[in-house]
Amino acid sequence: MRVIESEIDEQVVSSEWTTAIAILMIVLGIIAIAFPFFASLASTLLFGWIFIFAGITQIVYAFQSRGTGRVIAKLILF
Repeated sequence: MRVIESEIDEQVVSSEWTTAIAILMIVLGIIAIAFPFFASLASTLLFGWIFIFAGITQIVYAFQSRGTGRVIAKLILF
């Protein structure tokens, strides 16, 4: 099996990004432990926005269906 140089370069770059993200997550975790009020405020805002966008997406998905019965079923069940 022959290894191409570009494959090796992609693995090195991927490894560097993984390491950088891991270090960033550790630092953010330490900050969250040090300042629990701000961490809870930030997570509440983040999850709030995620739920708002998820709800809007669900409504758009439901109204793309044909027929009133399917729209109501998708709004209630999904």
